[in-house]
Amino acid sequence: MSSPTEPAPGAEDFVLPQAAARYLKCGERWLRDGCNHRGFPHHRMGNRLVFSRQDLKEIAAMARRPARSSGSRRTAASRTVAA
Repeated sequence: MSSPTEPAPGAEDFVLPQAAARYLKCGERWLRDGCNHRGFPHHRMGNRLVFSRQDLKEIAAMARRPARSSGSRRTAASRTVAA
């Protein structure tokens, strides 16, 4: 049997926005705005915003931008304007 200070088996660890922002290497404001306006996964416990490990993985995946293909780079010649 687990003691009262140990989390129960299967219980998730949650982090506050400040720690989540450090983990994701982003701003806390960007993270909060993402929860409020862009559908970032999160939890509300009481009036606190908290994130699980799975939430952080999903946010990182949502923010990922695929690499641009080499054909999409603009060259100096393609930027010149015809007179």
